[in-house]
Amino acid sequence: MKRLLLNATAGLLLWAKLCHGQTVLSAQDAVSYALSHRPELRAASDSVSASERLRSQAGLIPNPRFLFRKEDLRPQTSAFGENSQTYWEGEQLLETSGKRGGRIAVAQQNIEQTRLQGELERRQIVLNVRESYWKAKAAQSLAALYAQDADYFRQVIAYHEARFREGKLAEVDLLRVRLQGEQIRAAAANARLDSERGLLMLAQEMNAAPDSSWVLCEDFETLEEPKPLPAAKDVGTLRTEGLLAQQAIAKAEAQTKLAKASGRPDLFFTGGYKRDVGEDSPIAGIQFDLPLFNRNQGAIAAAHAEEDAARESYQATRNRLAAELALAQREYQMRREQYLQTFEPLRKQAIEISGISRAAYEAGGLDLLRLLDAERARVDAELGYVRALEGFHLSVAALNYAEGVDQ
Repeated sequence: MKRLLLNATAGLLLWAKLCHGQTVLSAQDAVSYALSHRPELRAASDSVSASERLRSQAGLIPNPRFLFRKEDLRPQTSAFGENSQTYWEGEQLLETSGKRGGRIAVAQQNIEQTRLQGELERRQIVLNVRESYWKAKAAQSLAALYAQDADYFRQVIAYHEARFREGKLAEVDLLRVRLQGEQIRAAAANARLDSERGLLMLAQEMNAAPDSSWVLCEDFETLEEPKPLPAAKDVGTLRTEGLLAQQAIAKAEAQTKLAKASGRPDLFFTGGYKRDVGEDSPIAGIQFDLPLFNRNQGAIAAAHAEEDAARESYQATRNRLAAELALAQREYQMRREQYLQTFEPLRKQAIEISGISRAAYEAGGLDLLRLLDAERARVDAELGYVRALEGFHLSVAALNYAEGVDQ
């Protein structure tokens, strides 16, 4: 409940910002807004409330029963029923078999299962929003990169058109420059579309109205650190999936107890009085089934089988979560090393070579083809740089999710 209130407060603050034209959006703002506006989470909360109501229903005792009857109403004996017998009886079932406790235990496990399913939905939303945020941020970075390249090539084309008019440049060289410029402009147009699509996907995950003026304020080039893994925590309890698998065992055990209780008899008490020709006498009785043939043995055996299946599923889930955790940790390390050791130095070198090539070309010491090759190499290096950063941020989000610390 405390977490829900915090998320709702953060969502309201972000909504106020949007309403007043403030479109600065951090990753945590996006997550908080989604957690307070996604209808799936409200549905999950309602499901928990429904399970709690069923838990209350399971704990109710059976209703008593009232019985009134008259016997010996034959006209030969009593024309108006004066000599008939009148019975007033009350009956109550006492569940001495343990069925009530079994129902309560199963209902309680249903509550826990519904709660964990809602928590799993919440964590998946957090992961999807964070991934969509960094994908949108990467798309914006690529759009900005191509926009800068398009501006540069417009200047290059204008410069070479002037040289062509002065008779200092061959027409084929001018066509090469124009072709390169057109390719950059086409890539820039696609990058703008990808950037808009990234914002639309982010808005969809947040359940917000799309706003192309959003400013994603997270620093794309800052390498964020994953959240620390809780110490001495079992892999089966790190993730909600593991808790769900573990809870399935407890639910199966509760269902086994209920099946066993259903095979035991309950006591049915009767009490009242009988009136016979003005004379009253008390009545008392007890009734119970004799479990000679049906002791619910089939349902009990099936419940034991469900227990075994739940334990095997839990072990399979543990193995899968351990593998996913190891994979996420390794991917994070590889993405970080790849960025620091490969793409960041490569980008610096490509920018440096591009600057040298531009200066050399302006001084007449480099031909056009080598200049264009240097520019293509720079663009490719910067493209790889952005993709490496995107992969790194996505690996951090995946690692936090795999470790169960993405709240």
